[in-house]
Amino acid sequence: MYRPVGMTRSEAAATDLIVGIGAGLAAAWAMNFFQAAWTKLSNESEPDETAASKAADAVSEEVSGAPVRKSKKKAADSVVHYLTAAIIGGSYGLIGGRFPRLFMGEGLLFGGLLWAAADELAVPALRLGPPPGKMEFKDHALGLSSHLVFGAVLDVVRRKTNALISPSPEVS
Repeated sequence: MYRPVGMTRSEAAATDLIVGIGAGLAAAWAMNFFQAAWTKLSNESEPDETAASKAADAVSEEVSGAPVRKSKKKAADSVVHYLTAAIIGGSYGLIGGRFPRLFMGEGLLFGGLLWAAADELAVPALRLGPPPGKMEFKDHALGLSSHLVFGAVLDVVRRKTNALISPSPEVS
């Protein structure tokens, strides 16, 4: 693990975690922006429900016995989406600090793997969306493209933030 001069291992890990959370939030915003632009350019309508809104419903039903109210669905969707992104970003920063190979491809490899694990495996397994074979190609393309944007922005924000906050070693 790269440790800036004067930082303990715990301080470096905490920094990696915090920077990763911030980068995850920025990446989620970029992903949302990309999806909105894609939807507008392709003259598609936004889906009524997403995996995030279905997850919010599941949590709400478990806690209160009722799904999220229709008037609160969009907010609940955003909370789940950004919370998930913060957790993924924090993990990316923390684990990548110990295993820098995770950063190969400047976030694109990670984004592609995240798409496969989340959209293609976890979402159908948790019944938050249809199985991959029941989806149209354009939906797979949007999902993969969105996660590539997420991965690239996650990595660039993480790298640029680390460069700003970590003093570079003096080269003689």
